Amino acid sequence: MVAGSKKFYEFFVQLILIIVGVLSALAVDNYRESIQEHKTEKEYLISLRNSVQVDTVVIGTEIQRTYTKVNAISELLALSSVGTTIENEKFGDLVSDIMMLIRPNFTTAVYEELKFTGNFKLIRNHKLKTLIISYYTDNAIILEQNIRDWGGYNTEFIDHLTFDELDYKTPFDQKRIFRDLQQHDAIRLELLRSQKLISIVRSGLIYTSLPKSIELLEKLQTEIDK
Repeated sequence: MVAGSKKFYEFFVQLILIIVGVLSALAVDNYRESIQEHKTEKEYLISLRNSVQVDTVVIGTEIQRTYTKVNAISELLALSSVGTTIENEKFGDLVSDIMMLIRPNFTTAVYEELKFTGNFKLIRNHKLKTLIISYYTDNAIILEQNIRDWGGYNTEFIDHLTFDELDYKTPFDQKRIFRDLQQHDAIRLELLRSQKLISIVRSGLIYTSLPKSIELLEKLQTEIDK
């Protein structure tokens, strides 16, 4: 009976040691996995920060381009009202500024990878995660709306330019263009509408996109520094 109890005790001790060994191994594996996940999370956060830094520069550039386009339209309409011609090169720049598209090219590669790999779960700060999703969702809406409503070519204006002029093979015939602007209300209305729409884009970039990108940059940097 004593021998049987001793064997049971030894078996029980060995079983406990095995269980403790397995649990210890699992704990070590979990610790290593946690460290790796934290390292991967920080790498993603750094990549996101770098992307948003690029976006912030792009937004600043696009804001300046909106001013350039609005001012170019104003200058063209003013010149056409008095029929004053300017240097061909300057007029070509003016036309280019009027026709340029305002379409911020946001950097989305890291965000798309997080979405499609399921690695969003690695970002443990839920408020930061919500801010990231909101930022990229808003940017996508801006791009879609911009392309649909605001970023298109001024087709009425382009229809009154020749291909060789647009291809810079021949100088723009300023007097003809001024005459067309004076005689065709549709061109002037299109340009004035374009000014208004671009002003709306500028307001959105200044008061929504830029503050959000700066806020996200600050939150990302804070999380990286932890």
